[in-house]
This record gives sequence, structure tokens and C-alpha cells, in this order.
Amino acid sequence: MDSEDSTPEEVRRATDACLRLLAMRARSRHELLTALERKGFPEPVREAALEKVKGWGYLDDERFARERAAVLLQRGRYGPQAVRQRLQAHGLSREEAHAAVSAASETVEFDAEAAARQVLERRGLLGRTLEPREKARAGRLLVSRGFSSDVIQRVLGDGTLEPSGLDD
Repeated sequence: MDSEDSTPEEVRRATDACLRLLAMRARSRHELLTALERKGFPEPVREAALEKVKGWGYLDDERFARERAAVLLQRGRYGPQAVRQRLQAHGLSREEAHAAVSAASETVEFDAEAAARQVLERRGLLGRTLEPREKARAGRLLVSRGFSSDVIQRVLGDGTLEPSGLDD
């Protein structure tokens, strides 16, 4: 380890950069590490800054994952699979992402069918019988948003999408 690479001043600058990023929104360790790397901080400085931020309680991947999963599920735009993929893109492991989505689903009382219907409603696909081509397009949309095939089948059913299904 080169002593020039980890001067207290460099660590302070890297720590300040982390805090500025965290002031905007919660971030994963991977995101902060990548940002510090892009800014040109050497590895010892990056690690020291992340340890400081973690020690102060500002960096907690498990908390970040749960909170981010809850926000994404509450918005109703994505199904659990898409939320897990987004968490993995933030540098979380598959297991961490799965655990976070499971915990968040219970916390926000996520209803996958209601969320899938909400996605389709935004596209004007509720309340009418869909032609086979429209039904296929609706199915692809829901797959792309991370909804399971079971949910898609229940929502699309015979192709008649009634908004009243939101109350189920």
C-alpha cells in the first residue's frame, strides 16, 4: 500500500464524495465503490472511505435493498422479478435481492395481480376484450415488468380484462 495513496486528506475527500452521493439517495456499497473508482481514488482510499461511511451507519446494503424494493413494489410498475434484477444491478447478490423483495412484499402488502392490472390500466388495456395480438402484447409487457407467468395467466385469463379485479 503506497502511503501517498491513502493520505488522510484523500480519505476525507473520498468520504465527502460518498456523503454527497448518499445525500441525494440511498446507495449500495457497489455503487459508491464504482463512483469513487470513476473519480480516480485508489483502492486503499476507497476502502477507508467506505468503512468510515459504514461505521457512521450511512452504508447498509441490507437496509438499502429492503427500502429500494419496497419503493419499487409500492409504485406498482414492476413485479418481483424485475425488482430483484434492479437490486442485482446495484451490486447485490441474488440471495440478498431475493430476501429484500420477500421482506418488502410483506411490508408493503404487495399484490402482484393488482400491480399487473395497474400496469395494463396505464396502457389502456383494461375493461375490454383483447384481440389475440393485444393479449400477447400485454403478456410481453407484464413479462418485461417482472411478473410471473402465474400472475400473467390470472390477469389475462380469457382476454377480457375487467378493472373490478383490483378489489380481489
